[in-house]
Amino acid sequence: MCGIAGYIQRGNSPDPGVLKKMAAALRHRGPDASGHCSIDNVGLAHTRLALLGLGDCGAQPMQLPSGDWAITYNGEIFNHEELRSPECQYR
Repeated sequence: MCGIAGYIQRGNSPDPGVLKKMAAALRHRGPDASGHCSIDNVGLAHTRLALLGLGDCGAQPMQLPSGDWAITYNGEIFNHEELRSPECQYR
């Protein structure tokens, strides 16, 4: 099972160092990869337990190229082959 963390920073952008520490504290939940991002005053961190490959297309949090939206989740998308595009659209 993956690890998910996040926080809202009033008035400022979340500190990337804090997000990295949050992910490090969850490393036992997802030892295969970790990542973090922030949009405005919201920060997300994720540690990944990979069940289907370790490619960059599965890296989380997933963020639109515009940077406007991000998501991090734990679960399985059963119709992933149907939804998958020829190339990864997220960074």
